[in-house]
Formats: sequence, structure tokens, C-alpha cells
Amino acid sequence: MNIQERRNKDGKITSYRIRVFDHRDTQTGKQVFRTLSVKYDPDKTEAWNRKNAEKQGIIFEKQVEEQTTSDSHITFDNYCDYAIRLKEQAGLSPSTVYTYNSYRQRVAPYIGHIQLKQLTPAAINKAYSDMLSAGVSKTTVYQYHLFIHSMLAIAFKENLIPRNYASAATPPKRDRKEVQALSEDEINAFFTAFYADNKHYMYQVMFSVMLTTGCRIGEICALTWDNIAFENNRIHICKHFIIDKSGSHIQNGCKTNAGDRWLTMDSSIMDMLREYRAYYDKTAEKYRNKWNYKDNAVKQ
Repeated sequence: MNIQERRNKDGKITSYRIRVFDHRDTQTGKQVFRTLSVKYDPDKTEAWNRKNAEKQGIIFEKQVEEQTTSDSHITFDNYCDYAIRLKEQAGLSPSTVYTYNSYRQRVAPYIGHIQLKQLTPAAINKAYSDMLSAGVSKTTVYQYHLFIHSMLAIAFKENLIPRNYASAATPPKRDRKEVQALSEDEINAFFTAFYADNKHYMYQVMFSVMLTTGCRIGEICALTWDNIAFENNRIHICKHFIIDKSGSHIQNGCKTNAGDRWLTMDSSIMDMLREYRAYYDKTAEKYRNKWNYKDNAVKQ
């Protein structure tokens, strides 16, 4: 904290200028300071005025430290824009960046306009209540809560807020629905009806592979022909299908490190894939550049 006397042209003290360090700019590395002006009371002694300025300075310094000063105007939405870019630079996956930006847009009508210093647990809880009243599911609101918590965690680390206000908020409990697996009879009935329609052969193949392997939908959609070893009846799961700001596409690598794996398939599935490969090549030749052959994906 630094206190400077401000004097008029006659040399008399008119006020004290208090300068306090706030934070270091994350873009430039420069120090950012806050200032406060305390008027000089001519009816009091200079010693009293100096002592008063020091007291005001201590209070002001604490306010700056806790980010309760009135000149801290950054809103939650503006800070999210910065925080998401910061996470992206740190290696956050493109698909998660895309999801975070989507969450940012969806929570903006509720808390985007609120300044960080005013985003109290009560304000966050009100936003959750308003979301539920607008028809947003409990599970979705809980996902938004995790996003808000993640953004405020960065603000807390940068000393922009005294604590992560989302930690003290009360999000709704997620709706945990028990997974009802299809019975063998239901699966047989599904495929009987599915195979009766010859217009959607590709989906017949994809559902067969999906149910046989138990793979994620994104892994099946990212399966390419070079991942299928017809000679030894195996498929290699090593890619995943993502959606990011550039659109939807196949990306190398699985969602988790343990996801890269080879799966041995039974002969009926491999025969189906061989038959579909012939159909695939014939269709690609027919449509040529209109056929998305670039990724060489099994699913077209």
C-alpha cells in the first residue's frame, strides 16, 4: 500500500491518494493497481488526517484483497470467455471446449450479466431455481453447476474472488435413472423388425457391431476400414467421433487412455462387414466426390 499527498497550487494538502496492488495481468504480466482518494479535513490536524488516510487505506486494501471494491466490474460471462480460452491453451480437448462454450451460452441468461464479486451462493442458487422453473432438467442443471464451479475455481486461483462461491451453492440432485437393459427376446424382436427393412442396411451393420462389442457410439461412428482386420476377425478401437467449433469429425485416440483396444469378432459379424464393404465401395464409386470418402469411415 502506498499513500501520497495531493497538494494544490498553494502547497496545501487537499487529499491523499492510496494505491494498492490488485493482481498481475495474465496476458501481459504487468501489475494492476487500485486507487482510492481520501479528502483532507482542514478542521483537523495534519497528523489526524494522515492517520485517517492510513486507516482508510487498510480498509481499502482488505476490500481489494477480497474483491469487494466497486471498480471490479468483470461479469461472469466475460470471465468465462477468458477462462475457457485459458483451459484450451492448457490442453483441454476440443470437444470439451465446445461443450463449455455451449454451457456458457445456456447459463448466460441467468448469471452471465452478474459481476464476479456479486455471484454469491444465493445468486447461483436463484439461477438454479430459475432454470428448473424454465423446464431445464435436474441433471442438466447439475452439469451447469459443475461448469460454473470450474470457471469460478480459476477466478479464485487468480485472486479475483475470495472463495469459489459455487462450492457453497446447492445444486439439485441428478436424476439417476436405472438402466434397463434389453432382454434377449427384445433384442431378437428389434433385429427382426430392423432387418425387415432393406433401405437402412448401414444402420443394421452399425447396430450389430455396437451391440456385439459394447463400444461407445462415438467409437463406432469413428470406425474406419483400416481398423478392421478381416484376416484375423478383429477390429481396432482407436478413434472417437467428436463435435467441436470446426464441426463433426473423427479424431485419433480414444476418450480414455485405456480405450485403445483390439476386439475379436465372431464370423457372422465379420461376414456382415465384408458384405457391407462391397456395398460401401460400390456406392463410393457411384457418387465419387459427393461421397465423403475422405475419412474412409465405415459409417457414411
